[in-house]
Amino acid sequence: MLENIIIGLFVIVTGACIGSFLNVVALRAISGESIVFPSSKCPLCNEPIKWYDNIPVISYFLTFKGKCRNCGGKVSVQYPIIEALSAVIFLAVFLAFGFSIKSLLLLILLCISIVITITDVKNGYIYEVHSWILIITAIITSLFINGLNNYSISAIGLIAGVLVMESVARLSYYLVKKNSENNETQNELNEYITKNKRAFGEGDTYLAAAAGALLGWKYLIVAVGFAIILQAVCILPQFIKGLYIKKEYKLLASLSLFIVLALIYCILSNIFELNLYVVFGFMIALIFFATDTIIRLKNTVNEGGFVAIPFGPALLCSMFLVFFFGSYIVSLIKNIFLS
Repeated sequence: MLENIIIGLFVIVTGACIGSFLNVVALRAISGESIVFPSSKCPLCNEPIKWYDNIPVISYFLTFKGKCRNCGGKVSVQYPIIEALSAVIFLAVFLAFGFSIKSLLLLILLCISIVITITDVKNGYIYEVHSWILIITAIITSLFINGLNNYSISAIGLIAGVLVMESVARLSYYLVKKNSENNETQNELNEYITKNKRAFGEGDTYLAAAAGALLGWKYLIVAVGFAIILQAVCILPQFIKGLYIKKEYKLLASLSLFIVLALIYCILSNIFELNLYVVFGFMIALIFFATDTIIRLKNTVNEGGFVAIPFGPALLCSMFLVFFFGSYIVSLIKNIFLS
C-alpha cells in the first residue's frame, strides 16, 4: 500500500514537472526562443526565476499569489493549470496501463497535444514540428496496438484525415471568401484566404492526419463529428452573448427555437418509434434552422461580440475521447439516431 502511494506521488510530481516544461516549449515556440537557453524567466520583466519560485503548481500560489517577485506583474494562471493537468494525466495513464510502452506512447501523444493546444489557443497557429511529432507518434502507437501486420489501418486513416480536412478547407474557401469580402476589418484573413485558396490553415489537416493514423478511418469520422459538436458547444455561449450585446433579439429567438426543436427531437426519439422519413425530414428542418441562424449570426456579430475559437483543440480532445471511449460513443450515437 505504502509502495503504491509513493509510486503514485512520484508519477504526479513527474507529470507536474513535465507540465512546466510543456509550458516552456509552447510559449517559446511562439516567441521563437530556444527551449534550453535562457533559463526560466518572468515573461514580463525577463528576470530569471529562482529555483524555489519554479516549483510546479505550488510556487504559483506561494509567490505572492502568482505575481513576479521582481516586477510584481501578474503571472498567467495557465502555468499552474497546465502543470496540474499534466500531473492528473500522468497519474490516470499510469493507473490504467502501468509502466509500459503503451503508457509512454500515450503520454507523448498527450504532451505534444497539450503543446499544440496552447499555441493554437494563444497564437492561432500550429507549428509543423509539433504536428509531425504528433503524426509519427500516432503511427507508432497504432502499429504497437494493432500490430505491424495491420499497418493499413494507420495508413488509410492518415490519408483519410488529410483528404477530409483538405476537402473541407478547399470547398469552404468559396463561402468564407464571400463572407470575408464583406468585412473590411478582416484584411489579414482576406489576404490569407486569397493567397492560399483555403478557408483555414494546414494545421488542422496535420491534426486530422494524426487522428486518422491513430484511430483508423472509421473512428476518424466519429472523431471529426464529435469535434464539431464540442466546437459548437464552445462557440454557442459567444454567439448568444454577441446577440445580446448587439440587441439582435430576433436572431436570439431563432437560435433558441433551434435549440428547443433539437431537444424536443431528442426527447421524442427516445419515447416513440418515429418513422424514418419523419426523422429525416425533422433533421433537415433542424439543419436549415441551424445553418440559417449561424450564417446570419456570423454576418451580424462583429469583433465586439464574437471571438473565433480554433478547431484544433476540439479535434485533439475528440481524438482522445474516441480512442479511449470510441465503442461507447458509437453505441450512444446508434441509440440516439437509430433506436
